[in-house]
Amino acid sequence: MPKMKQMVKRTEVEVAQRQRTCRFSKAKIPRGEPCIVLYESPRDRFCYSHATALEMIKLARARLDELENELSAH
Repeated sequence: MPKMKQMVKRTEVEVAQRQRTCRFSKAKIPRGEPCIVLYESPRDRFCYSHATALEMIKLARARLDELENELSAH
């Protein structure tokens, strides 16, 4: 039986072991702060600050709700 595809890419919450830079806002993420890391491929990883990550989650949740509503309407 085929395996279902994941709609959400590999994303993890990490605690910065060193200073990082938010990919979106270019804000500094200090050492010890939690951040979201999005993996595009095994070598490509992008860090996002706490505030940016929360906005990204809200947008993703809204889009998934739209898709669910559209699918349920048919």
